[in-house]
Amino acid sequence: MAVENYTAVSRSHHRDCRVSKGDGAALKTGNNMPGRYVLWGVLLTLCLSSMPMAAEGSSLYSRTLLELINTHRQEHGLNTLRADDGLHRLARQHSFAMFRQKRTSHLGFKDRFDRAGSTLCVENVGAGHTNAREQFDAWRHSSAHNQNMLHNSIQKAGVVELNNYVTFFACR
Repeated sequence: MAVENYTAVSRSHHRDCRVSKGDGAALKTGNNMPGRYVLWGVLLTLCLSSMPMAAEGSSLYSRTLLELINTHRQEHGLNTLRADDGLHRLARQHSFAMFRQKRTSHLGFKDRFDRAGSTLCVENVGAGHTNAREQFDAWRHSSAHNQNMLHNSIQKAGVVELNNYVTFFACR
């Protein structure tokens, strides 16, 4: 299979979890320092478990690709993208459509954009790479793809690899 990459851009339940020193004041266990560490550990665990770390049903390939994109964004002073279940579903449907057609395309991008309910979305698609690092490197070395990954207004993403067809769909 030939290696292919395409890019598109269109304009048009995040849980907030904060822990500060004051949050544990009412639950203090006196001068019992180990108790305070346990309390902070429990609070941190509850916070982290309530945050969307990866979209439901994400594969290792998809999670790794999003991690690579987020590291790349951080290296350029940008926010990391949070995995979004809705965008994940849209990306999965598109990767499946490309697999059925046996070709990469942006066919239906406007529909995905409309269904995302956002004012700005970007999309990269690809096929033919054996792992997430290869796909990421191909996009990073392509001006248009890299521009999409580094768009400063996007905040959430869906990334899906399905039978070697990849969709990165991210929105404001």
